[in-house]
Amino acid sequence: MRKSLCLLVSCALLTALLGIAGPADARELPTTVVLDFLTINAQGEYIEPTLLQQPDIINLSRVMALGIAARLVQYGEFDVLDNVTLLSRVDALPYEQSASAYERAAALFEVGVADEVITGSITLLQNTAVVGVQRFANADGTPVLVGSSLANTSRVADAPTLIDKLLSELFPPEVQVIERSIEQVFTVPSQLRMNLGSSYQITAYALDSMGRPIPDPEFLYFASDESKIEVTEDGVIRALQPGTATVTVRAIGRTARSGSPATMTVTVIPPALGVRAGTIITNRQGIDGRPMRLGLRLTPAFEQRNIEQKVPSGDTSNPLGFISSFFSSLLTNGLITIDVDFDPTRELLFAFSGVQRSAAGYIGTGVGYVTPFEDISEEQGFLFRFTLGTQYRPGNRVALPIEAALDAIFPTTDAFKPSFRVGINVGLDLFP
Repeated sequence: MRKSLCLLVSCALLTALLGIAGPADARELPTTVVLDFLTINAQGEYIEPTLLQQPDIINLSRVMALGIAARLVQYGEFDVLDNVTLLSRVDALPYEQSASAYERAAALFEVGVADEVITGSITLLQNTAVVGVQRFANADGTPVLVGSSLANTSRVADAPTLIDKLLSELFPPEVQVIERSIEQVFTVPSQLRMNLGSSYQITAYALDSMGRPIPDPEFLYFASDESKIEVTEDGVIRALQPGTATVTVRAIGRTARSGSPATMTVTVIPPALGVRAGTIITNRQGIDGRPMRLGLRLTPAFEQRNIEQKVPSGDTSNPLGFISSFFSSLLTNGLITIDVDFDPTRELLFAFSGVQRSAAGYIGTGVGYVTPFEDISEEQGFLFRFTLGTQYRPGNRVALPIEAALDAIFPTTDAFKPSFRVGINVGLDLFP
């Protein structure tokens, strides 16, 4: 029994150790060997700088290799070896000093110590140093050139400053060993019209100074008016109230952020047309029961384009300009709803209501007039209307509202006294 218990505990410990070691093994990094740079001899052949016995070239060859290795280590996605640390895995370098870059890569792939080999060359042309870098990948033991870059400088001492430029061109755009600065951010589309209560996913792009896309940038989203729209950290816009707001998009990388953000203009529009069917639940003079009432709702939301209002500079408080701007904003943002209700064979009601809408519901107040169809001696007059409603959205362009309408009627004749009505309506709202 004791042996069985010990065996069970041993198996549990072994399983735990394997579970801990599993994720570390899964994080195996590709081995990249960065070799000292070569130089050209009198015969035009690239050889090790030590064979020429020129201290400046020897030092520059080593410094360039160390600089590239340091950048790869900082990137954190490579197991980096150089000429010195490579000897910790092999007894001796598997190539001759006169071997070319291709031959050196082939020898390292053959002994199985590298997945990639990076080497380069230094060529002096009068007062100019030309530096080239090559990146070889292992294709079943055969070197394949998968990246190369070239740069020059007028001073040999300035050659190490070319390392970042060389590395940015040595790897594909999705491998950002050197973080490229974000120069431009834009969104598609730049202007958006959304139905009230709907959602939209922003599509944003970040480009570098050469117009190349930045892979996997992080975007930050800001809304100019959070009462009109809501923007999540993932870039999803939700339309809350009719009106216009602006979304500002910034892109950030690991080391830099965008200089100029992108902006998107979002216009939230209410339902343009609605139909209602309901009844009046309060008792009405001279009428038994609760007859059906039908209704129509019209909400104009005009889009203003290139409209300029010229106000004389000497009169900044022009009342006509203020009134025009006020009513223009009401019609543009869809804040005015025209109500048309009628009881078949009895009366017709008109009302103009200012409606405050949200994704959850709406509330409105307005004024109107009620008139009978036939006998003008019946109840008629001006009315004050208060509306409270909510809606269910089965689709992006359809809403199913339910509302309560309170009408306070003030007759224009002495035959009737002021009265109050409470109606319940259901219906269908359509978005443009």
